[in-house]
Amino acid sequence: MARLDSAIEEFGGALLCDEVGMGKTFVATAIARRYARRLVVAPAALSRMWTHALRTTEIDADFVSFEKLSRTEANDGSYDLLIIDEAHHARNRATRRYGQLKELARHAKLLLLTATPIHNRRKDLSALLSLFLGSRVNALTQTELARCVVRRDHEQLKSTALIPSVRPTLILHVSDDLRIVRELMMLPDPIPVRDGGLGRSLIARGLVHQWASSEAALSEALRRRIARAYALIASLEAGTYPTETELRTWIFDDGALQLGFPELLSAPIGDSATLLKSVRMHSNALERFRASHSALSTLDIERADMIASLRTAHSKAKIVAFAQYTETISMLFRKLAKLGGVAMLTANGARVAGGRLSRSEALSRFAPRALNAPPPASAEQIDLLLSTDLLSEGVNLQDAEVVVHLDIPWTAARLEQRVGRVARMGSAHSEVSVYLIRPPASAAALLENEILVQRKWDIARHVVGSASTAPFPDRSSIESRAARESVTTQTERLRAILSGWRRAIAQVNGDEVYAASASSPCSGFVAAVSVDDERSLVVSLSGQPTTDIESQITACRLGNAVDVQAARVEYEVALRQLHEWADQKSASALAGLSDSSALRRRSMMNRIDSAIESAPPHSRGRRLTIAAKARRVAASQQSAAIEAELESLARAPLSDDEWLVAVAKLEPTRAASVKTPRNTRGLEIHALLLLCSDTSRRAQCLQPNESVRQPRRLL
Repeated sequence: MARLDSAIEEFGGALLCDEVGMGKTFVATAIARRYARRLVVAPAALSRMWTHALRTTEIDADFVSFEKLSRTEANDGSYDLLIIDEAHHARNRATRRYGQLKELARHAKLLLLTATPIHNRRKDLSALLSLFLGSRVNALTQTELARCVVRRDHEQLKSTALIPSVRPTLILHVSDDLRIVRELMMLPDPIPVRDGGLGRSLIARGLVHQWASSEAALSEALRRRIARAYALIASLEAGTYPTETELRTWIFDDGALQLGFPELLSAPIGDSATLLKSVRMHSNALERFRASHSALSTLDIERADMIASLRTAHSKAKIVAFAQYTETISMLFRKLAKLGGVAMLTANGARVAGGRLSRSEALSRFAPRALNAPPPASAEQIDLLLSTDLLSEGVNLQDAEVVVHLDIPWTAARLEQRVGRVARMGSAHSEVSVYLIRPPASAAALLENEILVQRKWDIARHVVGSASTAPFPDRSSIESRAARESVTTQTERLRAILSGWRRAIAQVNGDEVYAASASSPCSGFVAAVSVDDERSLVVSLSGQPTTDIESQITACRLGNAVDVQAARVEYEVALRQLHEWADQKSASALAGLSDSSALRRRSMMNRIDSAIESAPPHSRGRRLTIAAKARRVAASQQSAAIEAELESLARAPLSDDEWLVAVAKLEPTRAASVKTPRNTRGLEIHALLLLCSDTSRRAQCLQPNESVRQPRRLL
């Protein structure tokens, strides 16, 4: 929590991306206690979970869902703290919800929560951090990234909380039918709707992806596409060419269509004969394919048999199985419901063999312990829960100990989220077993989704860290082994080294510096210091002090060697280097050159200077006052929303006075948004560890207090 508080104070926000199931929600509520007005943004499905968490911790906070932000205008309540749960839902800057979040974050502190901030590319992370960092995110150093992003893995909590280990994924294989992929890829071209659409190759690949999940999913996709083709044919025959929006006015069910006056709903078209011929060829081909393969349902039988076998193998365990498509879940439920203790959960609700029931009741019957619900009667127990990815976020299912991937989603993050419903804090199990039903070989070869998912897992692991278990253990990742660790992993390694140095010692008096020395292959030092109350761990191995995290790890590892006595000259050299480093840091800060900074601000500073120089003598004093506020706005880190306004103002054709006032108005006035001014006490050295490579020089020796040398405490 101290690390998050520090990051929020320094950067205006922080990202907590601990592995799934480590209690991010309750860390967030602890942080929230420090603020008066709080807003939680999360998927609508997590509303009840957040209500319970806030009630349990006795914290008041407003709640708004991502879905609502996508539909309506955000109500700016001038919040002090904005908590964004499952923040990866806001990784697309082009969406309406992202724009709404920018406005909500205009003057609020931010705490982002997600175990999977990167789904596809590193830009996902940049989009999240820019909500509070603005354009500064594009120049963020590794050291700064380590300060504003916190990620711990399950191993770090093993000693304090029971989190089950995840066993390597076991792969299950289904049969293949080469004809399916070949015939789908040979479907004739459709015509798109008037405002665009997918070509034959993308449509065919989409159908193959659904077949890779189940034959039932493919069958439903064919039905919808045939109905869409009928809608286009009817519209073209009426002399109109519909857009995507206009097509939604059609209602179709198993080929039954309803269209209200196509002549009024769509734009007219001249010659539709060629388009009609194309769409009829496509629909006829779809019909022929569906008719020729409707009776060949052997693969879905195999899938159902696999689940039944897993249930037998884990006879005393609860099993949760995930799929992307509702039709896959429905098909398996129909085939397995007769076994008893089986439920399905989709966006349409929950079902058991006896009929419908509420989502909450189904979950309580499946995971009563995790949800603090009374144990169900034996006849109502659910031991096998079949669910779409609706359940893959924000739900506690620790009663289960087996997870089955019924298909392969497009991201490794989704696989990680699925397993995270079970492998989380509070589980009574020591291990979680994971199974994956691999798509038919021909579909896997065409889609290459395993390669894609593995690549995305690598990207996430190298930037911020990811699940320790690879999504496909039988696919070696040379890139994974060769690439360096993520900055968050390095941060935790550094903390692990330093934690072994901690021990209570007497309070330092005045300017006294605790110092120690250790033998080392190379000379240098490790120092815990503060510059103007900003704390840093500074190391030196080549005569150049640095806060680079890789150098910190290297130097601290060397510091675990045998204690020796250092020559006084080595101590004095280290002090001189530290003072020179601190002077350079302070000078850079005054010049606005320290670490990363917002981009494209120089032109604004130039315009402010120009406005002051061109001011008439009688108004220069007033303009100087306004210019000082404008300069603070232009020089400070700003949220994405304020940066967008600054970008607009940079091009605004306003007079100097009008322009300065407009910029100055962007300075926050609420106390909660203003950073506490730092003290200007210069360099303070709290502890210093010298790394001595030449132990033969003992002329003038520093005689440190024994309580300092054994053991060392730097932080």
